[in-house]
Amino acid sequence: MLNKTINLVFSIIPISFILGNSALNFNILLINSLFIFFVIKNNKWEWCKSFTFKILISLYLFLVLNSYFNYILNPTFGFDGLFRSIGFLKFIILIFSFQYLIYEKKQMEKIFKNWMLITIIVIIDVFYERIFGQNILGFKSQDYTRIISFFYDENVVGAFLLTFSFTVCLYYISKNLIWKKKFFINILFFLIPLSILISGERSNFLKCLILFSLILFFIQSNKLVLNKFKISFLIIFSIILSVLVSPNIFIKQTEFFKRIIIEDKSGKFFNKFQNIHYIAHYKTAWEIFKDHPINGVGSKNFRIKCADEKYFDKDFRLSSRRCSTHPHQLHFELLSEQGIIGYFLFFYFAINFIYQNLKVSIKSKNIFHIGINLYLLIFLIPILPGGGIFSTFNGSLFWIILALANFNKNSKITL
Repeated sequence: MLNKTINLVFSIIPISFILGNSALNFNILLINSLFIFFVIKNNKWEWCKSFTFKILISLYLFLVLNSYFNYILNPTFGFDGLFRSIGFLKFIILIFSFQYLIYEKKQMEKIFKNWMLITIIVIIDVFYERIFGQNILGFKSQDYTRIISFFYDENVVGAFLLTFSFTVCLYYISKNLIWKKKFFINILFFLIPLSILISGERSNFLKCLILFSLILFFIQSNKLVLNKFKISFLIIFSIILSVLVSPNIFIKQTEFFKRIIIEDKSGKFFNKFQNIHYIAHYKTAWEIFKDHPINGVGSKNFRIKCADEKYFDKDFRLSSRRCSTHPHQLHFELLSEQGIIGYFLFFYFAINFIYQNLKVSIKSKNIFHIGINLYLLIFLIPILPGGGIFSTFNGSLFWIILALANFNKNSKITL
């Protein structure tokens, strides 16, 4: 009964993302509760001695103390930041839940089969919505340049597919499959960048292209139905065809790059991108960091601090749109809210973790672990927009993949 419950809560992780933050938080709570029960019952505490736990618990303590300190200095911040910082503990426990609760290969097989089924349904829905203007449940798109799919009014389907579809494909590509199954997985692998492109999510599409370019370099030819050159050609051809069929997709995808090329006469870096509203967030976050360089303004407080009139720049076109729930970029989020201390703690952990894992994975030619560590690396790319690293949706995507990257260290099975 317990094993069935464990399999279920891990299998429905993608569904909990679709159902919303409340469902996702509840599912993570269930997983973590099962893990704590397992640890106490079996007296398994060695995970507390690992480098991963020690550095992440240090980051956790800093987040909590920093949020409390900033609240004391400025009570108008409220307790939201403190609650989010306390909630970061759920991600730390989740990492080790994967290691200790999934201990049989058939468990992982069932989990990934369910993940694959869910992501296939979402990919089909993305194409359906692009063609008919509504998803298969009958809900219409709110933005003609974006695909919402099952995510109500959130532009997150690209991030969802990049995470779960890519992970599932990598898992099966790393296996010795019969030709029919290999062909099916190759088709799915090919459809991921195409579906993210037509979703209209620019940053996730660019991340996908970088990730696929890197991973094709490492995949052994016998794992593919077509050779790498033919796959690359098909992806490029399909992208061009999509642009010709639906030019609106391409308009927003090229906007960011156009701003990079055009020089601004003022010579100010941020002024090159005045028509991109994300840049207003970045500029404001940078200014907040300069005012609070040591420890920032605390978790979830960018949304409050950005409204300060001192951060309005009359020479910057979109300065009036500088405020948001977070800066929409990992580096600016950490610098503005956690300062140089939080920034250093996070990147000391992340770079060490990814470097050590990639070194071992490349040496052993483990394509699954190479791929998910490259995913984590691309998540850290500066400038490209992204969700909050400590938020429920985007944070969970990152920490779940990190949990899979951490999987082999104490688990009895190998991915």
